[in-house]
Amino acid sequence: MLLGTGTAIGQTSDGAQRLIALTRETTARYSLVTLNRIRRSDGRIVEEWSAEYHDGTLHRVETPRDRIVADCAAMRGSYADLRKGKLIENMSVAKAACGIEANTPILSARIEGKRESRFGPTTHLVIRDPNFIRTYDVDKNGALLGATISDHSGQRLLTNWAVYLSSDVPPDIFSKDSLGRSVVPERFKQPRPAN
Repeated sequence: MLLGTGTAIGQTSDGAQRLIALTRETTARYSLVTLNRIRRSDGRIVEEWSAEYHDGTLHRVETPRDRIVADCAAMRGSYADLRKGKLIENMSVAKAACGIEANTPILSARIEGKRESRFGPTTHLVIRDPNFIRTYDVDKNGALLGATISDHSGQRLLTNWAVYLSSDVPPDIFSKDSLGRSVVPERFKQPRPAN
């Protein structure tokens, strides 16, 4: 079975398919900042921020190393690699940025009930792909308020959780030209020690 963006879906319930589609097709307006705990290949644990902004069909992602803008309806995206000073523009950028990542085939997806976040109830989704087990806590508007990525042995590689959610979105942040500046408030960029 195929889901809207062409991603193959294996053993997936209708509810899981609808939830994945909601994350990719939402027209909600939100600003979201998450904290990410990342296990590096050398075993070190680091924490850093990331942010997502959405308004209608337009989406923006920021991390300390990357900035992306995308039109999720037209499936066009621009990716600025801040370390290498490179700009990439193609459909794969939009498929990575707009909701649950759509560049990798999904082997299975299932809903595992509701969870309470600091911003209200979410629906907990578990996805298996050829390389990873990914979980998402999806808000009713399609925003991803929490996520994990583990390898198939169960080793947790990333955990993230929302620390800020608002229906306000800064102006003029969805153009390719806007990638030259960060729009994430400085208070969210302060380094934090890993626990």
